[in-house]
Amino acid sequence: MGRIHLKTYQWFLRAVVELLDLFPPRRIEREEFTFRKGMLPDGYEAPKEGTIWVHGASLGEFITLKPFLENLGEIYGKERIVCTSTTMDGLRQLQKDELCGLATLLPIELPAFTVPFIEKIRPRAMLISETEIWPLLLSTLARKKVPYGIINGRINEKSVRFMRMAWPLFYEAINNMSFVCAQEKLYQRRFKILGVPKEKISITGCFKYDFIESRVNKKEIRKRFSIPENRNLICFGSTHPGEEELILDALEPLWSEVEATAIIAPRHVKRTSELIDLLRKRNLDYSLASKPGKAARHIILVDTLGELKNFYAISDIAFVGGSLIKRGGHNLLEPATFEVPVITGPETFNFRYEVRNLKKSEALNVVTSKEDLQKTITDWNQNPDFYKKMGKRGRKVLEAMSGAGQTTIDLLRKMEILP
Repeated sequence: MGRIHLKTYQWFLRAVVELLDLFPPRRIEREEFTFRKGMLPDGYEAPKEGTIWVHGASLGEFITLKPFLENLGEIYGKERIVCTSTTMDGLRQLQKDELCGLATLLPIELPAFTVPFIEKIRPRAMLISETEIWPLLLSTLARKKVPYGIINGRINEKSVRFMRMAWPLFYEAINNMSFVCAQEKLYQRRFKILGVPKEKISITGCFKYDFIESRVNKKEIRKRFSIPENRNLICFGSTHPGEEELILDALEPLWSEVEATAIIAPRHVKRTSELIDLLRKRNLDYSLASKPGKAARHIILVDTLGELKNFYAISDIAFVGGSLIKRGGHNLLEPATFEVPVITGPETFNFRYEVRNLKKSEALNVVTSKEDLQKTITDWNQNPDFYKKMGKRGRKVLEAMSGAGQTTIDLLRKMEILP
């Protein structure tokens, strides 16, 4: 029965690809469509020993995977690592980091594209970051006897319900999975509910805590964005619609008493024009990160990808967004990397583990409203030393939680998934 569902899915995909060939959407670049058909650079040859195939969905995942890929490269040599991304942003990050021998997009999972791709890259194993389960691709890997599984695994209830409902389609991919390295017990239980045998699931921790590098040149970053060295900075990272209004409401009465510039980094840079309109309506002085001249007194709006880490690094205090609205929060330990004290809202259900550990160490300030946020910023302005100590405690929490990438490599080598 499962094979019938896979065949039906395959026919559907083939029809979609043929339509795209005939009527290519403007937003899909010719280069992108070529990559998605599994085409490799001219002259590419996989190492004789075979490759280790690491797949991630997007830009954020490959930022998280960076320490893991560095470790793999040190052990096996980066020429043996093949990385694929689902998105162009992820691919651009891979090309920028240069941590693998081959970086490309994940081919559309039609056998006509994936089989030649697999034969050319000669993978010893495929390591899939977090959740992505592609039924046709993984069934192809199973037939070719290439072991595969999940690293840094996390999965939400919605995905579990969907895959259980479409079980005949996903059965083969999940049944042939060799391993799942889950971030924590909650995800371990969900993968078990999904149908992965308990003996194949291990808890190895979360990769995002491995990114504990804090040796950045703060003077150089400030110079690049024309920010005076003595100017205090409040960073509002990964914000969402509805949050920026609350943030600006909280800041409005404070501009005269708090000598600081606010950095607003929306989660999606495509919202830049929307936020510019918002700032203009409030008559706020602002500058864009993409046009570094003289930094504005009120607001620096981050309209570029991959810069949030640098802005966290030079900030004196940071608010992590997606938390004043029902989004579930974002990575609270990113600013903690740089000993920056962390503020968040109450809606952090995607980061319960981090919240628990930061609260336990008194390294997190949770605000529930714009009034709370205003009081916290005022308190930080009046008691900077207290918040500096809070930032140091946050860094220690991060250091205690790190090491998941190396633990995963050690486990996969012990299982003989990795050579």
